[in-house]
Amino acid sequence: MTPDWDQHYQNGHTPWEKGSPAPPLLEWLEENPDTISGSMLVPGCGLGHDSRALGKRTAAESIVGIDISPTAVAKADSIEKIGPETYHVADLFNLSSEHTSAYDWIWEHTCFCAIDPGLRGDYVDAVWKCLKPGGTLLAVFYLDPYDEEHGPGQGPPHGSSVYELKTRLAHSGKFRIDDLYVPKRSYAGREGRETVARMTKLDA
Repeated sequence: MTPDWDQHYQNGHTPWEKGSPAPPLLEWLEENPDTISGSMLVPGCGLGHDSRALGKRTAAESIVGIDISPTAVAKADSIEKIGPETYHVADLFNLSSEHTSAYDWIWEHTCFCAIDPGLRGDYVDAVWKCLKPGGTLLAVFYLDPYDEEHGPGQGPPHGSSVYELKTRLAHSGKFRIDDLYVPKRSYAGREGRETVARMTKLDA
């Protein structure tokens, strides 16, 4: 059953909400300065911590954060803007045509692990469709979110593997993997359990 994400935000039950940008994103931005420009989409943006980090540390002309939760979007929008970030209520799997081939970059963080694994093929199609030709998918994937109380099949979050990422994204012919590595910096408890990927959209 798909979680009621907006109800979670209304109730304040948001264990994924860490109050700060993703450490692997900050690490990547420090190691790759002056790399991001143009337009950027942030699906599942939540309260906008990553979007604001991107607004502060890149030359992006637009940063569009989308989330299925109106409560999250309203809270994100209420925080002082740092750069060109905007927030909108939208479903990645049902976007209007204005998002088609509209973005130079997509930043992925926790959207892939939050959706039902059966939708991951649709996810790949959706982000591929949103990117311009030759656009970049930059992502941190939470491969192993499990603990003593939360195991496989009990998500979200849902785990993944490097093999699955390669199969779904690269072997699909939609993306070329340019970089794939374990980040040195993570939220507490996620050390060694994430992978960062930079991928280029291919014609498919």
